[in-house]
Amino acid sequence: MSWPTSSKPPEPPSPAERWFRLGAQLVREERYHEALSPLEQALSASVETPDAPFLRTLRSHYGLTIAMTRGDIRRGRRLCEEAILRGPFEPHLYANLARLYLRAQRKDLAAQTVATALRLAPDDPQLANLARRIGLRREPIFSFLERSHPLNRLVGKLRHRLETTLQHS
Repeated sequence: MSWPTSSKPPEPPSPAERWFRLGAQLVREERYHEALSPLEQALSASVETPDAPFLRTLRSHYGLTIAMTRGDIRRGRRLCEEAILRGPFEPHLYANLARLYLRAQRKDLAAQTVATALRLAPDDPQLANLARRIGLRREPIFSFLERSHPLNRLVGKLRHRLETTLQHS
């Protein structure tokens, strides 16, 4: 015999959330021109749900999207930075800001943003991919030697092999 449960079924997503989900998927696929309209619809509809949990990500995605599609770097940066500042750490918000910096041809700021986020989430695959794309490299093992010094190269390769082995075990 099964007992009735007192929990009710989950609420269907609001119109704002439905638009957000579509726009977010398109942003993840880097289809920014297609993401623009759903994200704008989500922003308009979010007036009805001002405390929705997805609003920070919505603002960040919209900021990135207007930078990519309209070249509005200033407004996009403000939206991305506000999203980061309004709550706890979320790696994808930093990734959006870094992508915006790359669009603005500010590789230095993109690298700083990714490095900051990687200190908080060293295993995040999205950040790791961005770091490789930017060309971010770790500090050499022996900072008093040149990066190209044979000792730094040898010990760096050993570190990489050890980390790879530990990740796969």
